[in-house]
Amino acid sequence: MSTEKQKTVLVVLAPYSDAVRDLLAVQGKRDDLEILAYHTRTLLLELDTTRSYSVQTRTLEEGRWPYTRFDINNRLAAILGEWGAPLDVQHPEQILSVTLTPTEAFLGLSLARENLSDWAGGERRFKREPNQISRAEFKLLEALETFDLQLPTTGVALDMGAAPGGWTRLLSERGLRVIAVDPAELDPRAESHPNVTHIRTTVENYLPTRETFDVILNDMRMDARDSARVMLMAAQYLKPKGFGIMTLKLPEKGMGDVARAALRILGSGYSVLGARQLFHNRDEVTVALGG
Repeated sequence: MSTEKQKTVLVVLAPYSDAVRDLLAVQGKRDDLEILAYHTRTLLLELDTTRSYSVQTRTLEEGRWPYTRFDINNRLAAILGEWGAPLDVQHPEQILSVTLTPTEAFLGLSLARENLSDWAGGERRFKREPNQISRAEFKLLEALETFDLQLPTTGVALDMGAAPGGWTRLLSERGLRVIAVDPAELDPRAESHPNVTHIRTTVENYLPTRETFDVILNDMRMDARDSARVMLMAAQYLKPKGFGIMTLKLPEKGMGDVARAALRILGSGYSVLGARQLFHNRDEVTVALGG
């Protein structure tokens, strides 16, 4: 595996990074199940048979495996069950985590509380809201939950690069007054909300401003380092107890270097509370920021 590919996989593995124990070679054949089964047996000494367990499998990249995630879960769960541990898919106390690429598998057993996400493979799902504008709204909801950030019941938010308006809609419907900055049009479901003020210009032209903000958002589609610099411009307008959420759009090549450079830029003006690739992220990382 190339160094860059390793970086990619490790970022995606973040939901249960503490669980990774073994790196195995697989071939995308039915025999892979037996390879996984063999290595699962090597982990049995770590299994606490007095605690419930579950098997959670995630597949990365586009691959045509001759088996499903459920085939893997059932095969490996049967092995753990032979030792007497009770299966509990919804609220397990320990988790056997499996992550597959077309050529490699990551395998490990850990306590559920040691994983960074309680959801299988970090696959957090939200119910679609009636007025939802875009799937990007799930990304914001997941970020708030993951970083344990509470939206204020009142206050002012700045949404930079707001179009089409999904994040703006979410915040405005939760009681915040939202300054949505974007030269493009907003979806009418966001534009028409009484809490929304749409400034049709670029962020660079909007700042400086006399406003201060409880929340600053940035989901702009640009180089992560440039986006971080724009976010840095807004740092002085964040209230002392406020927070920011932004996404870093990462290139296929050099993504690790780009991410680190962007985080260094952000760190010069904010406290970086966390950086994770969420389930609803694609080629990007979500960052939580404090004043």
